[in-house]
Amino acid sequence: MELKKTERVHLTGKKARSFYDKIYERDGGHCIWCGKPIEYGVKYHHEPCGIYRSDEENKVVMLCPECHYARHNTAPKVAKEICERYLHGLYGEKGARKE
Repeated sequence: MELKKTERVHLTGKKARSFYDKIYERDGGHCIWCGKPIEYGVKYHHEPCGIYRSDEENKVVMLCPECHYARHNTAPKVAKEICERYLHGLYGEKGARKE
């Protein structure tokens, strides 16, 4: 049986702005890891990142710049678990799923 590759979502323009507003509001304008307020306009983090990243509600979280840096550099395993746990809490097994 052949696996079908899932199409990644990449939003632009008004759709991207509306999506950002929805995620920013969902996460209360705060970092989901440390709780620090995030200035409006700071880019959200894709989880999973890399080749699986997609602009979908169940695959993005708000991280402050420091936690975003830690996710990719200083504490990737811990941050990944935090992001996944948060998204699983909101969306069940669909949260942060690689597909």
